[in-house]
Amino acid sequence: MYLNLEVDNVGVSIFSNDRLIKEGDTVKCTSQIIDLPVCPGLLGHVVDALGNLIDSKGPIEATEHRHAP
Repeated sequence: MYLNLEVDNVGVSIFSNDRLIKEGDTVKCTSQIIDLPVCPGLLGHVVDALGNLIDSKGPIEATEHRHAP
C-alpha cells in the first residue's frame, strides 16, 4: 500500500516479507486490493489485520474472500 507518492520517491507499507527488498529496487503496482477470508470457520480464531491466522487452532478453509474496507 502506498502512503505518499512524489516525483522522486514513494512511501509504502509492506504487508509481507520485506527482507529481500532494499533501497533502489524496482517495484511494480499490482493494482490488487487486499482480500480477507470470510467463512463460519473463522469464528473463534484470532487473525491479524490481513486475515492471517495467528492462533494455534489450526487452518481454516475460507469459502469466500471480501475486499478490506
